[in-house]
This record gives sequence, C-alpha cells and structure tokens, in this order.
Amino acid sequence: MVSYDTPQIAVQKAAYIHRSGLGGAMWWDTSGDRPCSSGKSLIDITVDSLRGQDGRNMEVSENCLEYPESRYGNLRAGMPNE
Repeated sequence: MVSYDTPQIAVQKAAYIHRSGLGGAMWWDTSGDRPCSSGKSLIDITVDSLRGQDGRNMEVSENCLEYPESRYGNLRAGMPNE
C-alpha cells in the first residue's frame, strides 16, 4: 500500500509531533516530494511547522555519524568518497 499526505496533513503531523514532545520527523522516501520553491513540499512544510517562530523550536546542526567499530571500511573511514 502506498499513501500520500497533503500539505494540510503535514501541518497536522507537525503539530502532533510538537504536542507529544517527540524528537522530530523522518521520511522513508523523499523522491515524490515537491520542490521547496513550490510551496507544496511536505518536508519544507513540516520543517517550517516544527521550527516555529524565529527557528527557536529546532536544532540546526550537521549530522555527526561515526562508526569506528564497523566491519565496513568505508563506514569506518567516514564515507570519504560520498
């Protein structure tokens, strides 16, 4: 089954995330999202809804993922060619 959200549902989900004190939102697949410039990007709408006024409700930082114990050399090395 495949289901699709609307911009209104994205706002409702962001409100639920905020109200429930959850840590954020995630997406399994973003290939069907619209461009941010369209005003209909579900990711952009969710981020804007969670960010709140003046960006006070969201941490903005780079991911810091390290896997020094991985059996895969590319992960141990921090994905150098990606």
